[in-house]
Amino acid sequence: MDGRKPPRPERRPPEPPPPPWAADPEGLLVSRPGAVRMALTGGIASGKSTVAELLRTFGARVIDFDLLAREALAPEGACFDAARGLFGPRSVRGDGTLDRALVARKVFKDEGLRLELEALVHPYTWRRMLEELEGMREAPFVLADIPLLFEARLHTLFRPTVLCFASPAVQFKRLRDRDASLSGRAARRILRSQLPPAEKLRLADCVISNDGPLKDTIRQARALWDRLTAPDAGPPGRCQAPPPA
Repeated sequence: MDGRKPPRPERRPPEPPPPPWAADPEGLLVSRPGAVRMALTGGIASGKSTVAELLRTFGARVIDFDLLAREALAPEGACFDAARGLFGPRSVRGDGTLDRALVARKVFKDEGLRLELEALVHPYTWRRMLEELEGMREAPFVLADIPLLFEARLHTLFRPTVLCFASPAVQFKRLRDRDASLSGRAARRILRSQLPPAEKLRLADCVISNDGPLKDTIRQARALWDRLTAPDAGPPGRCQAPPPA
C-alpha cells in the first residue's frame, strides 16, 4: 500500500423537490408488496407509448398524462379558456378546438410560453391522476405514463421510475419520418427542449433501450414486468432491463 487515502465518493447535489401542487397525501403512489405504482417516461419519439401499451397488455392499469392534458385543453376543459388567452384567438380552429399543431410550434419556439402552458396543465393532470388512482386502490399494477416526469420534478414521488430510452440520432430520424414537413432545425429544437438523455439516464431507476427492433423492446418490457410482479419481489429499486441481444 502506498499510504494514499482512497478518493472520496462524489457527492451528488440533492434532487430539487417536486412542485408545490404535486403531493400524495393519501399515499396512493406508494408501491408495496402486491401493488406496484410505477412511472414511465421517455423523450419524444423514444417509443414510450409502445412500452406503455406492452405493459397494458401484460396487465397494468395505465394512467396517460397526455390524455389527461387533452382533456384539460378540450373546449369544455378546465384549462381551455386560459390556453386560448395565452395563445390568442387564432389558436382555436373553426370547430372550436385548440389547434394543437399551432400550439406545439409555438411552445417549442418559446420556452416562456411552454412553461406557462405547463403551469396551467400540469396541476390539473396531477389532480386527475390522483382521482383515477383512488379508483385503482386494489389494482396490483398501475403505471403513470408521464412524458415530462423528470422535467416537471415528479420522479421523486414514484418508485420505480422507468425510462424508455432512444438515442438522439434515432429520435431525430423518427421525428423526421413521422412528419415529413418537419425541418431538421425544428426537430433539433424539439429535442433540445427536453432534458438531456444523460441526465434522464442518471435519474431513472430502470431503463428500457428502444433503439433496436420491436422484439428487443418486447423482451425488455416482459423482463421488467416479470421482475416487478414476481411473488418474492422486494421493494422496487434501481434496475436495468436486459439490453438488446
